[in-house]
Amino acid sequence: MTSTSDSHILLTGVTGLLGRSLLRDLAAAGRRVAVLVRGSKTAAAADRVDELLDDWREVAGAEVACPVVLEGDLSMEGLGLAAEQRAWIARHVREVIHSAASLSFQFREADGEPYTSNVTGTRHVLALCRAAGIRRLHHVSSAYVCGLREGRILETELDVGQTPGNDYERSKVVSEGEATAADCLEVCTVHRPSIIVGDLVHGFTNTFHGFYKPLRIVQPFVEAFVGAELPPGSLLDVLGMTGREGKNLVPVDWVSAAMTRIILDDSLHGRTYHLTSGAPTSVGTLCRVFEGLVGEMAAELRRQREAGAAAGRHRPQAEFDPATLGRLFVDQMHVYKAYWRDDPTFDATHTSRALPDLPAPSLDDESIRRLCRFAIGADFRWPPVGRPTRGATARAALEAALGPADWAAAHGEVVGLAATGSGGGQWTLAIADGRPHALHVGLPPRPVPTIWLAAATLERLLAGTTSLAEMERRGAITTEGGDAASRHLTRAALAAIVQRSAPLVPA
Repeated sequence: MTSTSDSHILLTGVTGLLGRSLLRDLAAAGRRVAVLVRGSKTAAAADRVDELLDDWREVAGAEVACPVVLEGDLSMEGLGLAAEQRAWIARHVREVIHSAASLSFQFREADGEPYTSNVTGTRHVLALCRAAGIRRLHHVSSAYVCGLREGRILETELDVGQTPGNDYERSKVVSEGEATAADCLEVCTVHRPSIIVGDLVHGFTNTFHGFYKPLRIVQPFVEAFVGAELPPGSLLDVLGMTGREGKNLVPVDWVSAAMTRIILDDSLHGRTYHLTSGAPTSVGTLCRVFEGLVGEMAAELRRQREAGAAAGRHRPQAEFDPATLGRLFVDQMHVYKAYWRDDPTFDATHTSRALPDLPAPSLDDESIRRLCRFAIGADFRWPPVGRPTRGATARAALEAALGPADWAAAHGEVVGLAATGSGGGQWTLAIADGRPHALHVGLPPRPVPTIWLAAATLERLLAGTTSLAEMERRGAITTEGGDAASRHLTRAALAAIVQRSAPLVPA
């Protein structure tokens, strides 16, 4: 096993809301990250990671280091990984963050969710830990393993005979219990967030469950409210709430920051942490903001209709029966009514002691509006419809020059190459006869020198649209580690790749 500073943290669930924030924060802290990602019908795992790296750049202006990407599947034995990938994990991974989960509230016969991901997936992660000799696990659970309990919920409590509120909660009780009882682990740290909402700074989210559901359900009915006000308290009436109920909402950027601090400090491992707010948001506040936003959506639709009429574009106005509309809304909200029940009080003693300077932020009206407006502007879907698909990448160009990256260990003289952002990656360049001749997955151990540059810069270099000297002059390329001679060799290795056939210049 490699040292802590050189090892990779294996992260599951990176394409989820919390996972992508963890990737950003861990990479910013200098940790090497590998991710397990399932390919989709339209995109390979690496392409899906490129999409979330594009999100960071476009939404937050952040260039995030591209992780090592393992294409696999939690539902499969061995996580669907090839033998050489499992061997790579055994060499390079010291701990796992298991963040992947299904958020389905109700059991689905078609795919077995949420149990397939939350229970079977956890068992497969534990089996990988056992086989690879990984002894440290960070398990992302949920504060709602408490089920329908009331009163004060302790971090030290799990299964005390409570009644789960839905299949999601039931599956998380089982998965947390199996993770903490696993005899293959030396340390299991449990992170229990409450209701995770979008990024507090940008409002970004790529999932639109729970908190966002009332707005998402009411959106198709907005046309009915054009020219009329949604009566105050309408949503409370539908939900059957008084408005005094409290919901424990926590922004994803705070949850990720808190988890990252805990993950990076071994002295904090081995406990259970409630990542919850000490100041829950009232359902009355949420409904008041939601009703105002429905009015905004109706006003915008009205403006669009008036603009269309002025331009000679007429669209028939739909007729709505208020009673029918109400029944439809109530029917669609039925599954989520339990979600809006009054939350218990989550004791967060462990979290407060570990992170006394990082309390959960309170959500005011403007914060809630920012979160909701992002969802409305995105039409409750992500990525945006019509986003152009990526063509050539720096990763593909590099592999065209040196061949596909090998999961086997590199031997002999090596240097590192890391391209940050979408289309990038982490590699070790094997050098023989004065030339880089092969790519290997992952960076070499420190202090072997490593070149860092943006994937877009590497792509331009390999395409011949800019020069190495020009990028160096601009400060677009840096080298980390090594002495003067090895750094010179590293620069020459990159030059040889760019020039395709140029030999390395002796140090």
